[in-house]
Amino acid sequence: MKKYAIGVDLGGTYTKLALVDKNGRVHCRAKLPTTAYKTKEALLTAIVAEIGAILKENRLSFRDLAGVGIGVPGLVAFEEGLVYSLTNVPGWKNVRLKKILETRLRKIPVLVDNDVNLMTLGESRFGAGRGAKNLVCITLGTGVGGGIIIDGNLYRGTSSAAGEVGHMPLKEEGLRCNCGSFGCLERYVGNRYIVDEIKDKIRSGRPTKIRELVRGNLSLVTPEIISKAAKKKDALAIECWRRVGKRIGVTLSGVINLLNPEKIIIGGGMADAGEVLFKAIRDTVNERALPVSKGAVKIVKAKLGNDAGLAGAAALFMPK
Repeated sequence: MKKYAIGVDLGGTYTKLALVDKNGRVHCRAKLPTTAYKTKEALLTAIVAEIGAILKENRLSFRDLAGVGIGVPGLVAFEEGLVYSLTNVPGWKNVRLKKILETRLRKIPVLVDNDVNLMTLGESRFGAGRGAKNLVCITLGTGVGGGIIIDGNLYRGTSSAAGEVGHMPLKEEGLRCNCGSFGCLERYVGNRYIVDEIKDKIRSGRPTKIRELVRGNLSLVTPEIISKAAKKKDALAIECWRRVGKRIGVTLSGVINLLNPEKIIIGGGMADAGEVLFKAIRDTVNERALPVSKGAVKIVKAKLGNDAGLAGAAALFMPK
């Protein structure tokens, strides 16, 4: 059995690469500025070159690799390795990424999946979900992504589109979401929507330490700033995270009732808001989910941070 695989996390701003062993440990990292490459072909050429550099640095060859796993921020036909589109990366539509890279990488096996699916797989195998056979993982950031593990296996659904927790309806008639629908969870807890709500309340005259933290420049307000204010016991910031936690908790109550998981793992930048957010989520789930299901689930923070997707991408080639 080959000991190593390469994990690639293709993001809208940066593309991260790593050499990962069979235990999910990262041995070497590299990072490319995705936006610096004007064409898809230029970015793929850079990825192939960086993989070669990682192998050379670690005195390995292509023959030493079990494969190359790639996570992308969009919908993927997993079996074909077809990327339908990448919302935040122009030029990517119906790209047969698996075929292209296997040709360029001397026929080394390549697997392509949604980035949150791979984060879920990484946390399941090596992180906060280790030992759980049934779990759901969500990421909280600009958007809200999700992945599902059922009986120890990643569940992708009929069209490889399962796990889109962020586009579950929170309201019957709500605000329009970027996906084209209305009232989606993401539309009420995504980064920019939280920030916009906070700015509106500050402009209306609410007293808050947030104004001091950004020195009066509201364009500098971020979820991180709101978290800092909450840790300083700022009432507006605490109110914000409780409201966000309740909205997430309402949606997760439905997920828990449907799937009856052992764990819900929450990652992404907003998870750093800490206990004020997690308590609101847990309290809402306790109020809303069915007794048997809520009694069986633990809601926990992700452990692997930025390495989760890289570890998950490599785990596609690693035995359980």
